[in-house]
Amino acid sequence: MTITQRCTSLALAALLLLPSLAQAFEITDIRVEGLRTISPGTVFTYIPYEVGDDFQAGDSTRVVEALYDTGFFEDVQVGRGPDDALLIRLQERPTITALEVNGNEKVETEKLQEALKSIGLVQGRVLDQRALDKMQTELQRVYYSLGQYGVQIETEVEELEDNRVFVNIDIYEGKPASIRRVRIIGNEDFDEDELLDQFELGPVSWWRFWSSADQYSKQKLSADIERLRSFYLDRGYLKFSVDSTQVTITPDKKDIEVVVNITEGERYTVTDVTYSGNMLLNEETLEELTQVEVGEYFNRRQVVDTSDAIGRRMGDYGYAFARVEPRPDIDEAEKTVVVDFNLEPGRRVSVREIEFKGNYNTNEVVYRREMRQMEGSWYAGDKLDRSKQRLERLPSVQNVEQEIKPVPEAPDQVDIEYDITEQLSGSLTAGVGFSQAEGVLFNVGLNQPNFLGTGKEVGFNVERSSYREYYQFNYRDPYFTVNGVSQGFGLFYQKQDGTELSLSRYLVDSYGGNINFGVPLSELTYASIAFGVESQEIKATTRSPSWVTGEEDGDQPGPGFDGEQYFTYTIRPSWRYDSRNRHMFPTAGQYHRLSATLAVPGSDLTYVKGEYDGEFYLPLTDLFTLQAHGNVGQIKAYGDTQNDYSGVSQYYDGVPPFLNYFTGGIRSVRGYEDYSLGPRDNNDDPMGGTFKLNGGLAIYSPLPFLTEQRDSVRMSLFWDVGNAYRDLENFEADSLRQSVGVGLSWISPVGPLMFSFAQPLNDEPEDRTQSFQFSIGASF
Repeated sequence: MTITQRCTSLALAALLLLPSLAQAFEITDIRVEGLRTISPGTVFTYIPYEVGDDFQAGDSTRVVEALYDTGFFEDVQVGRGPDDALLIRLQERPTITALEVNGNEKVETEKLQEALKSIGLVQGRVLDQRALDKMQTELQRVYYSLGQYGVQIETEVEELEDNRVFVNIDIYEGKPASIRRVRIIGNEDFDEDELLDQFELGPVSWWRFWSSADQYSKQKLSADIERLRSFYLDRGYLKFSVDSTQVTITPDKKDIEVVVNITEGERYTVTDVTYSGNMLLNEETLEELTQVEVGEYFNRRQVVDTSDAIGRRMGDYGYAFARVEPRPDIDEAEKTVVVDFNLEPGRRVSVREIEFKGNYNTNEVVYRREMRQMEGSWYAGDKLDRSKQRLERLPSVQNVEQEIKPVPEAPDQVDIEYDITEQLSGSLTAGVGFSQAEGVLFNVGLNQPNFLGTGKEVGFNVERSSYREYYQFNYRDPYFTVNGVSQGFGLFYQKQDGTELSLSRYLVDSYGGNINFGVPLSELTYASIAFGVESQEIKATTRSPSWVTGEEDGDQPGPGFDGEQYFTYTIRPSWRYDSRNRHMFPTAGQYHRLSATLAVPGSDLTYVKGEYDGEFYLPLTDLFTLQAHGNVGQIKAYGDTQNDYSGVSQYYDGVPPFLNYFTGGIRSVRGYEDYSLGPRDNNDDPMGGTFKLNGGLAIYSPLPFLTEQRDSVRMSLFWDVGNAYRDLENFEADSLRQSVGVGLSWISPVGPLMFSFAQPLNDEPEDRTQSFQFSIGASF
């Protein structure tokens, strides 16, 4: 109802009732008629008169206006009864029994419903015509903020029985307006192109068909302006300001131009850094944490990082709510600034209780033993951060929310609450996959890293391919002792056929087991030792090489190994350092692993084997990560094995070739066939070597049109290098094979997928190259 209509209704109601209200009277009763859904008590709270009040003709307008203002009524009439009662006749507005929104794709239904609710259009409420009039403006505001200027909104109100209505809103979103141009006006010290590099919004080239950067959004523009502000403040422009922004749309509502007007101001140099307030930390510690550089231009990022670092350090000492306020003292004449950090530690607090929520499938002790923050001790921010990280790395945990809750009436205490989202860490899988090297792969596995909620690991796996048949069982208790010493054991049986991989052609049947122990040396380092026994039986095929059969072919093959069975007793110590931020698709941190295998005296074969694996991850931007990796390994025989197998063959020296390393392929040096690099036997098949070296560089990023799936899909540009050698003495850097290419990895719902396209850089004629390589695994 418009203001004119409302005034007319009020006047008519007063005129119609004027004869009965011509004389003043004392109200003896108030009677309300016409109510259907609204209670009389609700109406009485809005009537500005009570029984016993004097009532005159002019007061009727006041009553009518008060009831109209509620929005509940379509018509209001006021009269005088024969017994001086105040009579009020009402016609209720209809109630919204259902409200439906159709056609919205760009905006979530929940967001639209929130906008409608803010103006009173919601199921169960009275339909107010004024709210209906506001609806189109409100929904247009939501769509305009997303650049959807072509939106059309139609509303249909269907009357139902019992004074109810059904409201249907049809939205025709149209095509979003595209940003034709973004301009920055007022810049003097920086080129416009350099400043526009800070913007996500802007025109899009035709080949970037997946990008939405040209679709205007008020929120995106605000974020771009904040990045522009940070750009200047990080370069000393303390008085930088954004004076105005104009967003202009063409008459056909298809193109948008954005203009940002700025004032750069002068650059300010930092002449000193000081500290004030409660000096909880000594000056040496504060200087160590300070990133602001005296003599350089002011940098807001350095100031913010310094404040955060000092605050975190005070939090490590129990000051959970410490504040650090940077206060710049500006000298306008000299264009300099002194940055003072004011420390406000607040009250030191202790942790009263640590609580866990959401652990429906896991015993609480499994989570509690990962805690580095203890109950009853001083609050320590670094220990809380580490506790949360350890919880997140458990296989049964999908997500962890950590909340610090002050204890009521105890300002020196807090409670820590962990809201844990668990995931099904165990799996019963049957799998089919394909590898270019091994052909069709079959696997069946039962793995439970959180067996019966105890945190213990139990697994049984069967794998079969043209190359290998493998059976394995393992058990591990990560907390065999309360100090975190782990204990486990494993059993396996394996049959390998080298002919299926185009390797030296022979068969190996092996079985064995081990018992292992591990101990954490620090938060990031871990040591373990395993004691194992293994049996290996070598069998020749019709086309086995001479080193297997021992039969000369114009060469010096050695004694041969066909039909021989070897029992080996091993000790395997290892050391691991892992600071990666996550195991799958890490973007920061390092991983190092040193391991050794000693085949002890008394074994049929005696040898020493050492290996190193390393990975470095450096985030370049929010989307790009640089990775460097390396792997080196060597095996050396000693004792009787060295004496028996040295100088007896032109293919090996001391170490039987079935113990050799292999390299090449999608998991080492891409662009070359799997396991194909290194020495060859008399059939010209790869036979591996006792020394290997692999490494390379890669830049990882999510796919441009799948950035939200960065944790499951990523692409890479890589450079691989590596080779295998008969022994370390034969190593030559010039013989390391190299390749460059692009790769794609996807942790899909049906298993891991790996693809690569590589170009060898220095392959030799005898090398087996393979530009496109892939490995597909599937689970169901």
